[in-house]
Amino acid sequence: MFPMNSPRVNLSGWLVFYDDGSSMKSFKTHANSLQSVTIDWIHCTSQGVVARQPHPTASEKADLLSVARKNGVKVYALAANDGFKPDGVEVAMASPQAMKAHADALAKIALEEGVDGIDLDYESLKGSDRQSFTKLVQMIADALHAKKLKLVMAVHAKESEPGNWDGPQAQDYAALGKAADSIRVMTYDFHWETSEAGPISPPDWVERVMTFAATQIPPKKLEVGIAGYGYDWLAKKADGVDWTQWSGLVTAYGSAKRDPASQELVLSHNNRTAYFVDGEAARSKIAIAKKLGLNGLALWRLGSEDPGFWPIFDQLSK
Repeated sequence: MFPMNSPRVNLSGWLVFYDDGSSMKSFKTHANSLQSVTIDWIHCTSQGVVARQPHPTASEKADLLSVARKNGVKVYALAANDGFKPDGVEVAMASPQAMKAHADALAKIALEEGVDGIDLDYESLKGSDRQSFTKLVQMIADALHAKKLKLVMAVHAKESEPGNWDGPQAQDYAALGKAADSIRVMTYDFHWETSEAGPISPPDWVERVMTFAATQIPPKKLEVGIAGYGYDWLAKKADGVDWTQWSGLVTAYGSAKRDPASQELVLSHNNRTAYFVDGEAARSKIAIAKKLGLNGLALWRLGSEDPGFWPIFDQLSK
């Protein structure tokens, strides 16, 4: 149980349009549980140009904004680099003039689309990009703040500076935390698509990452990134699975067990091993957010999650 003065934690979610409509359906169903929603909206091309995705269409945008406003949900436009490759972002960081143009372009789109700001998800940059990336993020924050808009950021997980591979090494937690209004730490893929099979977000690792993050960034700016998906491995190659696909595996191959350390579901079948982060496995992440006094959680992604996550979150978040 949590102490009586345990702070409430908030929930944000990422919404995509490249699925079968389940992401939007989940948003409509659970909007009253969300503080904010980030929509897959903008991409940074390999030429460093900011461009809109084909979705949301005008009608999709009107629909999601209507739902969000009725429920008091903030809406952010996700800006991601194509293929999570550094090339385009490095073009955008080539000079102060290029940085300002990139920042102004993002702010212009956010203003035109009537959203509350940008959720910047520029991943897998080079460690040598660190100083330039900090400058770019500061310029983006300045451009957005000048229009009374917010900057949210997704960052790689790490337990110390500068990090143990290029992606996190490019991200200076303390500097980014000063520039951005909110930081979402992607505490998932501890085991990933080309690793051996294992837990996706073990709570001991998540707590170490978030404890370190809270020494660099004000806790109330921090959100724990939580997985609402699983992986199904054959040797060191995995397929991502959503809840519907996971349920199909369980129907076909029998009941899953619960890994005692991570609390994630585990299923062995046909020389394969699958893990899934369900609602029960999310309990520990809610507890970590409360313990550290963080703003809350960020779910990747709406529509792929265990439906049982929602009553658990609603019960424990208060």
